[in-house]
Amino acid sequence: MTIIVWIRDSQYGMPIAQSVHLVGLTMLLATVLVVNLRLAGVALKDSPLAWLARELRPWMIGGLVVVLLSGALIFIGTPAKYLASNPFRVKMAALILAMLFQFFALRRFAAPDSAPRSRAVSLLVAALSLTLWFTVGWAGRAIAFIP
Repeated sequence: MTIIVWIRDSQYGMPIAQSVHLVGLTMLLATVLVVNLRLAGVALKDSPLAWLARELRPWMIGGLVVVLLSGALIFIGTPAKYLASNPFRVKMAALILAMLFQFFALRRFAAPDSAPRSRAVSLLVAALSLTLWFTVGWAGRAIAFIP
């Protein structure tokens, strides 16, 4: 029996995969939240943004890897269900946008040699980043309730 069949057909497979998915999501969102709160100037004001982003990056990437791998296992078990789900499509679109924003735009913004930005721009970037990531989570939760 393959792991995909076990996840799909066993009593414990899907709950375990979903639990692992939520642990990864928690790791990912916690690191994203800390970096963005620092960017917005709300928390950890004494820590340089570039240093904080660099220190949290392994945890952020680890959380993302766990989310992507466990999400793929969950998806492969019943792909037709997910492909027919509007919240799933919203989640995937938001996930792609959030990853691109986090790992390209925000990374450049937090680079040690980046030019100082205004508080308004920093707040806007942090708000956009958090909105994208929380949309991923909210849409993921909606998959269970909205066709």
